[in-house]
Amino acid sequence: MKKILYASLAIAALASPALAADMRAPVTKAPPIPAPIYTWTGCYIGGNVGWGRTETRITDFETGLDDGRHTADGIVGGGQVGCDYQFASNWVLGVQGVFDAAGFSGSHVSPLEPDETFRSRTRWFATLTGRLGFLATPNLLLYGKAGWGWVNQRLTVTDDSGTVFTADHSNFNGPDVGAGFEYMVMPNWTLWVEWDHIFARDKTVNFVGFEPERVRRDFDKVLVGINWRFGAISGRGY
Repeated sequence: MKKILYASLAIAALASPALAADMRAPVTKAPPIPAPIYTWTGCYIGGNVGWGRTETRITDFETGLDDGRHTADGIVGGGQVGCDYQFASNWVLGVQGVFDAAGFSGSHVSPLEPDETFRSRTRWFATLTGRLGFLATPNLLLYGKAGWGWVNQRLTVTDDSGTVFTADHSNFNGPDVGAGFEYMVMPNWTLWVEWDHIFARDKTVNFVGFEPERVRRDFDKVLVGINWRFGAISGRGY
């Protein structure tokens, strides 16, 4: 009996190291990578390209009769800078400046004086606006904007002899309103699309060597842009 007991103990002692070797250490999974916390607070700089359109309407200065109108449109492009502040979780308030070059022309023959032709060439525009936006998702901003816009437009009238008379000033300006959306595609980089309209008041324009005219101009633009933001992601949450 003792021999059987001793043999059993010996077998158990020999088997223990093998069993211990077969036992695996418990596997611990790494914690999931936390989702980024987006913040829109900060400043940015970027570029844009798009389409612009002016409408120029002439009114005879002496009679007040409609002297015709024309439109001109084409490609525009330039840059923008601005700063935003995110508040109340889902709201973003900001200010933005845009400057773009242009180069499109248009013309029309006067219906009152068929020997006269009015021409315009839009050369650049700039806007300074405030923005107020709502975050539909942490990285999708829907916004409206309002401020002031300036457009540089060379305006001339040519008579039947071919003489060109140039307006004594080129700029027109007025309130600017618009709307758009901006999407944060990756840390510190956003893409945006917006539409704006600049309302210009009627203005008396003096053509050097020619009679003055009343001129009304409006400007529309649709832009697509990219911004590089400073501190677009502040950290990661758990």
